[in-house]
Amino acid sequence: EPELRQELAKYLYQSRGVICSPEQIIIGSGMQPLVSLLCLLLSPETGRIAFEDPGYDGAREIFIQHGFSKKPIEWTKSGINLQKLEESQSRLVYVTPSHQFPLGMIMPITNRMNLLEWADRVGGYIIEDDYDSEFRYKGKPIPALQGLDSQGKVIYLGTFSKALLPSIRLAYMILPKELIERFKRNFQSYEQSASKIHQKTLYLFMQQGYWEKHLRKMRHLYQKKHEATKKAVNHFMGNQVKIIGEDSGLHILLEVRNGDTEEILIQKAKRAGIKVYPTSNYW
Repeated sequence: EPELRQELAKYLYQSRGVICSPEQIIIGSGMQPLVSLLCLLLSPETGRIAFEDPGYDGAREIFIQHGFSKKPIEWTKSGINLQKLEESQSRLVYVTPSHQFPLGMIMPITNRMNLLEWADRVGGYIIEDDYDSEFRYKGKPIPALQGLDSQGKVIYLGTFSKALLPSIRLAYMILPKELIERFKRNFQSYEQSASKIHQKTLYLFMQQGYWEKHLRKMRHLYQKKHEATKKAVNHFMGNQVKIIGEDSGLHILLEVRNGDTEEILIQKAKRAGIKVYPTSNYW
């Protein structure tokens, strides 16, 4: 819906520094359907994609199913390992710079600029999944990679599932101008996967100012929950655990130091009525 794309373009520029026209925005029924379209769009020019290791398995599996070969690139304290990325000979990389999934860290601005230089040098693309970007609790927000890109090398992905609700099934993808022209040529006959009613409703929600109010309210609420969770972990577990990625997002990662295996820890938590997830799927 053009009205929703116009509102999105304004909001993303104000909140994330994203620079795009409404025509560059593609709406879909979730992140994975959009990633599937992206695979079809990019497949003629590259068969290899680099992923953060650990990283988002939901996107990784879709690329694999579309015939791409994956190249895991380790994540360091300074962000994705650029030397390993160079050695991978990939021209495509999938990153979550605003809140690395699942580690929860934030890619420093220096690493972001170096990553943009890499994409320009190899003639490739960076797929920026701006995961959990709305929820940062310490320091100033770092602008999206897309807003720092002057060469049209960033494909930007976002969703309303985390900040609003998962059941609405709305996500968006912003393509560089070169790719949006190809998209229009290749996918003219494809039907829209996202509900027209939900798109219209979300447009009104944003246009009338409710979206910004909702975000402010949720940011305050989630920060209180975040602090309460960390306080409880520190109080009851002390130095038996290390908290990773505690400055942003809707989850924290625990490194447990009591010698139990991942499976035993999950079962112990389950018996106590607490559901936790392993990290093994993301490596």
